Amino acid sequence: MTAEKPRKELSVQEKQLIARAKLVLMHYLKMSEDQAHKFIEKQSMNLRQSKVTTAISILNTYELKNFVLDE
Repeated sequence: MTAEKPRKELSVQEKQLIARAKLVLMHYLKMSEDQAHKFIEKQSMNLRQSKVTTAISILNTYELKNFVLDE
């Protein structure tokens, strides 16, 4: 039996970061919203990181801003 970590509810700021990253992917890579959503989920799983961390990476790559998550 494996112990599962309880899932943390995303804050409004975190949801906005993910939504902004989806918009960036849609704009720069001409993805649909569904494709952008799946891309963020797949990248997060492949890299074993949160969707928020993946979103920040996308925003840093395409918008050349340094986003950080205040914890």
